[in-house]
Amino acid sequence: MILITGASGNVGQEIAQQLHGQGHKIRVVSRNPGEWPADVEVIAGDLADPAMMHKALLGVRKAFLMAVPGGESFPAVAKTLGVEHLVFLSSSAVEIGADNPITRMHSRTEELIVQSGIPFTFLRPGPFMSNALHWAETIRSERRVRAPYGDAGLVPIDPRDIAAVAVASLVSSGHEGRIYTLTGPEIMTPADQVRTIAEVLNQPIEFDNIAESVAREEMKRYMPEEKVDAVLRIRQAASKQQDVRPTIEEVTGQAARTFRQFVEDHIDAYR
Repeated sequence: MILITGASGNVGQEIAQQLHGQGHKIRVVSRNPGEWPADVEVIAGDLADPAMMHKALLGVRKAFLMAVPGGESFPAVAKTLGVEHLVFLSSSAVEIGADNPITRMHSRTEELIVQSGIPFTFLRPGPFMSNALHWAETIRSERRVRAPYGDAGLVPIDPRDIAAVAVASLVSSGHEGRIYTLTGPEIMTPADQVRTIAEVLNQPIEFDNIAESVAREEMKRYMPEEKVDAVLRIRQAASKQQDVRPTIEEVTGQAARTFRQFVEDHIDAYR
């Protein structure tokens, strides 16, 4: 049995779908798990609840973990219940020393996993390409994007590629004790990303490089206020990591998806 936490998220859901498609027996857990095939075990609940955590981990051999507030005991409980391998979705911000609540949670979870003694694989991706979907509303209504750090080089990654590395780590040997820093195949600024969306959409899109203070107010429209500052700090830190890593292809045997491929696959969101 393989457990996938955060199964309603864009990485966890993709992992579950890939594993299920390969015929693996899976259990998904999420506060809002949604609809799944009949042969998928579904648990709706919060891992901050000790009873729920125990229920989710009982009988599990391998697990994919998303960092969640209140879930600090997960590694120790998993070890006690006989979980043989834990794949944890961390962040490249840990590697570059970003200081914000989200990165501190990732870093602390890594420490707890190591301390538990459970075999692990850490995934440290950079910015998700799916963050560009937050621009969809203003692209549809105004053909305009307003974002900070417009000239900051980033190496965005498709969540599907993160999921593919997680799946490989869960179902094949040789990944225990590994820390995988994951990037997409190209360095792109936010302005570059908007130009790519415009090209695929075949429509002009204006890009406004706005001040951080303005961005903070804009982001509050679709993100809890307590996360906004952390996300802005992560974006600042991510611009310091401007090297492309070959990890996706090394682990999966498939080239990392380009941002253009991501946009082509999600173009209806921008129409």
